[in-house]
Amino acid sequence: MSALFTRITAIKNKPRTIRFQLLLSVNITLSIALICLLILQYHREMQNATDQMRTGLNDESIAIQSAVSHLIQDHSHGDVQGYIDRVCSEMRKSASPGHQIIVSMHGTYLKAGNSSPESRSILSQYDFSKPQSIQWNEFSQHQLVVGHQSGEEASVFVIETLKNVRRAIRKKVLIQLAVLGILGLLAAGIVNYVLLKIVGRPLSQLLKTVENITSGQLGAVAPSFSSSEMNQLSTAINSMSMSLKENDRDRHHQMEKARKIQQYLLPHGVQIPGLETAHIFEPADSVAGDYYDFLPLSDGSWLICIADVSGHGVPAAMGAAMLKSLLLAASEKSPFDLIRIMKEVNRQFAATILPGNFASMFLARWKPESRAFSWVSAGHLPGILIRDSGSLDSLKSTGLLLGLDANADWDQVDTFFSPGDRILLFSDGVTESANSQGGLFGLARLTSWFSLVNERPLIIAIMKINEVIAEWRCNSSPNDDLTLLALKCESVPYLKNSEHQASTVYEEVQTVSQ
Repeated sequence: MSALFTRITAIKNKPRTIRFQLLLSVNITLSIALICLLILQYHREMQNATDQMRTGLNDESIAIQSAVSHLIQDHSHGDVQGYIDRVCSEMRKSASPGHQIIVSMHGTYLKAGNSSPESRSILSQYDFSKPQSIQWNEFSQHQLVVGHQSGEEASVFVIETLKNVRRAIRKKVLIQLAVLGILGLLAAGIVNYVLLKIVGRPLSQLLKTVENITSGQLGAVAPSFSSSEMNQLSTAINSMSMSLKENDRDRHHQMEKARKIQQYLLPHGVQIPGLETAHIFEPADSVAGDYYDFLPLSDGSWLICIADVSGHGVPAAMGAAMLKSLLLAASEKSPFDLIRIMKEVNRQFAATILPGNFASMFLARWKPESRAFSWVSAGHLPGILIRDSGSLDSLKSTGLLLGLDANADWDQVDTFFSPGDRILLFSDGVTESANSQGGLFGLARLTSWFSLVNERPLIIAIMKINEVIAEWRCNSSPNDDLTLLALKCESVPYLKNSEHQASTVYEEVQTVSQ
């Protein structure tokens, strides 16, 4: 019962359309006007019929009085009685079943016709032998219609009950009212049709156009209408639609430029001595808050970075570009210390970003000659390390997220790689990919798949993982930026010219940064 009441309340409180309210108000007004008109017309027709009956009864009383005056001169009262009986009989056969005639003659009166008990009771109150004593206007109070004519020889009263009068003409009046009602309904239908054509349908078409614009069909055009007001509204909607389309085109153009700039900032064709690399980068929007990089250092070692700025879209992309600039500046200084670089980046990042924003970062240093791998992690998701022997390890966070505390500190972890060791680094867009039931892909599933594809070529392996993630989210677009970065320690021994190669790339980076 409560659910039904809630549903009724919800329906009652639901906003009504303009078309519904307009038609409702017009139809209620027309219905009230039509009912009042029919009632007024009914009473007027009844009054006209009563007046016509009274006139007819007066004419009849005149004719009967004239005939009775001649009869009583040469005939008896019995002849007069027979005459008025025949007249009543003929009237009952036609249209006056309650017809009564009373003739008053020299102190006596004759009566003809059948009367109802009510009319007999009323008529018994009057002395028709003395017609001069009767107040004729009193009969109307008793629902009787009376025609009267007095003369020297006789006075005649022709009486009909008002109920009989109304019964006789009601059918005719009702037919007239039915015709009038049908004409009224037809007029109401025409008014409704005109309202629907002039107001209802145009509003529905305009609403459909607005809904199309809301759903992303920018540039949708509303039709023109016959009414000036609707045309003005249509023109305004079309102007808004075209303006939104132009703005959206400009926005897409600017976002495409931003995407190209961000793609240019990411590493392309960089070869790290002793490491094979593979990476997949899928922004949720045109630009992303994910960032990864490979930066050569002057001593022949390399910085490997992956970061994830909170949010996505343009604000996150600006944060990612800022991190790249800060990392480039911090990596130019000697000595090359990961903790120092992380602290400097964090201090500058915390002073620049908006309050409440933050970023995670995994920063590693790779030394090809010794295969030494050191890292610090500012709240980034733990990387997955699979040794060539098949053992699993986790590259866990070693400190706070960037931007939370300008004076934060981190620990450094040092390890060594063997040929065949693999690392998978990723952003939270990977593990937080959701399926149709809201289930997350998760770190455990990612680790399992990385183990399954461990023997495949590195690029094929992460492409397979990305394919599995896409299937998990039913091939829909990612809700968050997604980055996969895989590293594999190569079995080729470190060459002496690797240091020269790293130095050359380092000099090129310095030239670009200047």
